[in-house]
Amino acid sequence: MAQGRRYIQQNICIFVIGLFVASFGVLWQVSSVQAVVPRDIAGVTVAISAQSSTTSNIILVWDLVPPANGGTVSYDLEKSTDGGVVFSLAANVSSSPWTDTNSGAGVSNYTNVIYRLRAKETVGATTYYSANFKTVNVFPPDLNAHDNYQRNTDLCHYCHTAHTAQAPFLLSQATATAVCMTCHEGLTNSKYDVVNGYTKVSGGNARSAGGAFAHNGVQGDVWNGAATTSAHKVDEVTKGAAPGGANVEQTLGCTTCHSGHDTGNYRMLNKSITVPTGVNTVITINLAVQAGAATAGATSGESSVYLSGTTVLCQSCHADYAAGTGSGGSGTPPSPQYGTPGTYRHAIGVSPSSKSLATTLPLEGTARNNTDKIVCLTCHYAHGTVAADSTVSTVVSGDGSTLKTQISSTLKRLDGMGVCEDCHKK
Repeated sequence: MAQGRRYIQQNICIFVIGLFVASFGVLWQVSSVQAVVPRDIAGVTVAISAQSSTTSNIILVWDLVPPANGGTVSYDLEKSTDGGVVFSLAANVSSSPWTDTNSGAGVSNYTNVIYRLRAKETVGATTYYSANFKTVNVFPPDLNAHDNYQRNTDLCHYCHTAHTAQAPFLLSQATATAVCMTCHEGLTNSKYDVVNGYTKVSGGNARSAGGAFAHNGVQGDVWNGAATTSAHKVDEVTKGAAPGGANVEQTLGCTTCHSGHDTGNYRMLNKSITVPTGVNTVITINLAVQAGAATAGATSGESSVYLSGTTVLCQSCHADYAAGTGSGGSGTPPSPQYGTPGTYRHAIGVSPSSKSLATTLPLEGTARNNTDKIVCLTCHYAHGTVAADSTVSTVVSGDGSTLKTQISSTLKRLDGMGVCEDCHKK
């Protein structure tokens, strides 16, 4: 009898344990089910309608995002007018399109507005957000064709042609740079004339934040009639070795740094740049550049707002110049300091305030004061300069083993040693 009771007790115990394990398994399966975040917004199109002679309404249209968890999808639209430093919620809407009337006053023409959109799905008391914002730059009263091609396919023919193309990718001109210049040289519908270094403003032009590739000097213009003294050569023909680089000659074009299509980077900078490090040897360097361009008014032009990533862009080719304090030596790209024997560089990535200095030149960071960091673009333009200069600098010779002297204005923002004086005031 006792043995029988033990047998029953053992089986009851096994049954209870089995039931507990089974129940725990069900609970674990339920608790391990993860909600799916809504997919990112894609295909945003911008339309601009005039409200007055000085203001416009901006209409954003996007593809609706389906619910991922059976909930209700809506959209947060955030807006920045300071180049992307601060975004504020402009609207929460349930569908597309959405129109920014700036509280009925209209958005001022010739100012920069950055919008970012994301989807969110509400399931009961829980809200799930899409992983990334979709960012759109708008320059009323003109459209940004590069941001609009995804939904407005009529824009594609400005760069491509199906049957009479002049270059690979069905480009309408012989080179990618030539395609870019059909809009970005001279008086066109583009806001930016990169050759002359003009940015369109109300009633005329202002200086471009990137400088001028090949300004010939126009008396009384925004560059005071000065001509370009040094620039990146982007003809896709002329070969040259980047100072502070790997001493390997290469050609440059607009698409060396930029894409014709949206990349998520500032100014459609490429997500990666491939640069030579030796004969028949290249390295790919990934880019994530966050920046913007702010405008104080319709006639003020743009001020660059560098937030992060610009040094990596420049050091992709000029790796030896991205140095810390008192730096020399060598390393492997894209790390700084390689290939230059026994030289020292001005520090990059330090703040003027850390040295009890102050500057009016652009810095990189979100504080927007002298605690932000000195970067290459603090002292140099990206495209070209009209600065008067006869600076003597030492660079690596073409054979990579010796040094040579060159005289150039080196794309500097100010005449002579003005960029030095702006911090190191005598």
